Amino acid sequence: MKKLNASTSKLSVKHQNLAELLISLHQDESPYTELPKYEFDQLKKGLTCKECHSFSIFLNERKISCNDCGFEEGIESAVMGSVSELKLLFPNKKISTNVVHEWCQVEISKARLSRILKKNLNAIGYGQWSYYE
Repeated sequence: MKKLNASTSKLSVKHQNLAELLISLHQDESPYTELPKYEFDQLKKGLTCKECHSFSIFLNERKISCNDCGFEEGIESAVMGSVSELKLLFPNKKISTNVVHEWCQVEISKARLSRILKKNLNAIGYGQWSYYE
């Protein structure tokens, strides 16, 4: 690298034209900023495999396993991954136990989900009106 950096070369008209072309094609704003419209009820729900992103998973005592690739992940980690997805897709939606239970679509009790959420997020409110940030 030092050798390459030390060597000098002359810039030709072709180099100048290429630089001007690149500058003229530069876009300050991305043309892809408009996202498609979607609603919570329209999207497919359920935990997905962290490796192959398949919805084909099953619940063991302490782990979630993928039927397609065999990958195993802890339940807490899988639930928190789904909570991250939920926050990304719906930044204004309050994260409650019921919302996460509906989003995950797996047979984890609401009490267990509540414990996982309390452990990893800050609880606001009390009882059925509580949500997490």
